[in-house]
Amino acid sequence: MSSARLRLSTMCVVSLALGLAEEASYAQGQPEVWTTREYCVKVAPGKGREYEAFLRDVAVPLNQSRADAGEFEWFGVARAVAPVGSSARCDYRVAYTYKGNPPEDATNDQLSAALKRAGLGLTAEQMAEKRSALIQLVSLDFWYSFENVGPRWKKDSYLRFNHWNVKTGQYEEYLRLERAYWKAGGTGSWALVGLWMPGGDAVPYNAMTIDVFPTWDGLLKGVPLDELWSKVHPSTTVADAMSQQDKVRSLHYQEIYKLVERVEGKRAAAN
Repeated sequence: MSSARLRLSTMCVVSLALGLAEEASYAQGQPEVWTTREYCVKVAPGKGREYEAFLRDVAVPLNQSRADAGEFEWFGVARAVAPVGSSARCDYRVAYTYKGNPPEDATNDQLSAALKRAGLGLTAEQMAEKRSALIQLVSLDFWYSFENVGPRWKKDSYLRFNHWNVKTGQYEEYLRLERAYWKAGGTGSWALVGLWMPGGDAVPYNAMTIDVFPTWDGLLKGVPLDELWSKVHPSTTVADAMSQQDKVRSLHYQEIYKLVERVEGKRAAAN
């Protein structure tokens, strides 16, 4: 493990992503760590519509209750756009973002109290049973946030997740180059996050950038490099920048998701 990754791991902090850590951009200048717990899930065959209803009718009011109680800052659910089907690792990515280090998982008592506040008439056990009949958990990632720029992520925005494998000993240079060349974007938002856990040589990526586009048309057009690059970086070409970055990292995987649900607490909404 590189010294940079070892140092980051021993910080004992995590963050997102896809969601996946957006609120950090509204706390610039403050020393707090922003972190995200992100679940990758697959929907049981034939249960897509039922899971959408579960998200709308149970997950959203439940997590609004939890966010308002200060359990986390932001909750988001993103649905896979490409790839999809059996080739897709996740059908949905479900993320909870925290101001500070993530707490332990909520207990059944905490969840039952939140369900009661939301007026849902379910116990935590009943809710978990209903959820387990609809989805299977694939994995859990913890992320920490380095940079977040642009407006808040709106519902129905499109998210492009770029999973990077940063070379050993090059993490600090990778962060420097990402900030130098890509922090200034177009009409959407951009996030730079690092993977805390899981770790080790078996994990094929250790960082991620997230490009957020408010519309499908914006996603298809992408970041307007021809229009912006020369204004932001007049002394460097796109080719030169990419050449520098290729020396420190490689693209493991790129995915497109749509943000279908989002919840934020009263404190975050007021900022």
